[in-house]
Amino acid sequence: MKKRVIIVGGGYGGVRVMQRLSSIEELEIVLIDQNPYHYLQTEAYALIANAVTITDVTVDLVALCKRYKNTVFKKAKITAIDLSAKCVKSAEESLYYDYLVIAAGSCTNFPSSIPGLEVYSHGVKTLHRAFEFKQQFECQLYDSMQSEEDLLCKAFNVVIGGAGLSGVEIAAEMGHYAKKFVQDNRMMCEGIQIYLIASRDKVLEGTNPYIQEKSRKRLEDLGVKVLYNTRISEVRADEVLLNNGSSIKFDFMIFAGGTKGSPLARTVSCSLNKKDQIIVGPTLQVSGHKNVYAVGDIAALEDAAGKIIPATANAAEQSAEVVAKNIKAQLKGERPQHAFIGIQGMIVALGGHHAAVILFNTFKFSGFLGYLLKKAIIWRYKYLLDRRALKAYKAMHKG
Repeated sequence: MKKRVIIVGGGYGGVRVMQRLSSIEELEIVLIDQNPYHYLQTEAYALIANAVTITDVTVDLVALCKRYKNTVFKKAKITAIDLSAKCVKSAEESLYYDYLVIAAGSCTNFPSSIPGLEVYSHGVKTLHRAFEFKQQFECQLYDSMQSEEDLLCKAFNVVIGGAGLSGVEIAAEMGHYAKKFVQDNRMMCEGIQIYLIASRDKVLEGTNPYIQEKSRKRLEDLGVKVLYNTRISEVRADEVLLNNGSSIKFDFMIFAGGTKGSPLARTVSCSLNKKDQIIVGPTLQVSGHKNVYAVGDIAALEDAAGKIIPATANAAEQSAEVVAKNIKAQLKGERPQHAFIGIQGMIVALGGHHAAVILFNTFKFSGFLGYLLKKAIIWRYKYLLDRRALKAYKAMHKG
């Protein structure tokens, strides 16, 4: 009888585990996600700034899974995981597993200590939230253009909280969008002002100084107003209050100040860190459960020095490779190996045809060349998945 591997989550980590295990005849792979698509979250900044469409940032999971042997996709929202009973539960059914890979990702962390933050700002961790932002942003911008007796639209303010990777990429792309919008509509609009709130004295704190400086300069060139050493103390319907006593009126606000593990993590009887990430051992197994693994954003991944690794697509894929190898080892009666995950490089999209890149802490470049590299990586990744999904789609509709 085949052993069942359930993978909860169709993100970067979940899809990679599925790909690596699907060829093993003694396994039945069940990939579960509440959405029938794989969302390329690394392109969220481009989606909300109208640089790409929904089809550019999604892959059909139903068709994709049909192209892999021994694999089925199930659209379901998993509400609980019972490790003692070895099952995952949705509102409709309970599914039992021999091996479990928890790859449910993360969500925007809206600190409860900041009144009004979750009510009046937008997160963009999911496709639904990103698309919702895009629609509402365009509607409010249109309303702004209709003001002043249709002769001149009022200034439009966008506030972005958090100067980490997501915040910087969104600010840069929005800054580029704003610049282009004003150029194309200079006779009818005062402009769009982007504010980026950074809690430290630099953007992208903790990253390579080269990346920080290139990002700072690009944001400056795009006219983004970065407020350094500033924190949000309260958010109201159209105003953000800052810890220095000042405030900013806004038409739209995005919060990119941090993430936490998927709410599903709290249903699992295991240890979590303060960000609701599942604490895993060096082999990425959940303590006390040798056949249960966690990968990607929902796992507290550490580097060789014991430092938590930032939630990135690359880290998710690295952890997925480790888990796939360890499940294969267990099937052979061998011991799972320790994970050695590290940041191999960083690419920051900086609006328009610009990006800053550092690879293996050695190779550094920016501008159009950086943009081409980022696009090449994304294009290759999506092309390979789309090609398989398209073949399955054609087979399903043949004749």
